Amino acid sequence: MTGGIHCHHVKCWTAWCEYEVWTHVIKEPVVREADVKNADGGLRLDLGIRGVWQPQVEALFDVKVVDTDAPSHRTRSPEAILESGAKEKKRVYEQAVVERRGNFTPIVLSVDGLLHREAEHFLKRMAANLAHMWEKPYSQTCGYVRARLAFAIIRATSLCLRGS
Repeated sequence: MTGGIHCHHVKCWTAWCEYEVWTHVIKEPVVREADVKNADGGLRLDLGIRGVWQPQVEALFDVKVVDTDAPSHRTRSPEAILESGAKEKKRVYEQAVVERRGNFTPIVLSVDGLLHREAEHFLKRMAANLAHMWEKPYSQTCGYVRARLAFAIIRATSLCLRGS
């Protein structure tokens, strides 16, 4: 096992995006169509949201949940593991997203709830928008969003362990 959690990682993602923070949300947007002639499987991301980083520009996200305690990661720090996960996502998706004139943000997190800096930045943006919408203090909203994310990670990890 390489330390990647491949099942149910999108369940963590839906906890972040179930609120109607942004109006134009697309689940599993296709960035590049499959090309049968060249045996290219195409590229599909987890989520596309218009207006996250810039007005009227689509921000595209792909989620990776990593087990930082896996035997294959013992020699590296959790931050280095998350950073390499983000670099791998960017290597695969960033050029195709730029060609589509969008912004790509890898959402990389550990099964323990540690977030890569770009995921942290997105979480803060979402909490700020929710605080404005709900007319609540940012600190309360941020705590609420983090708690929801923590429960989603626990649920997704539990589903992986049970195999359902």
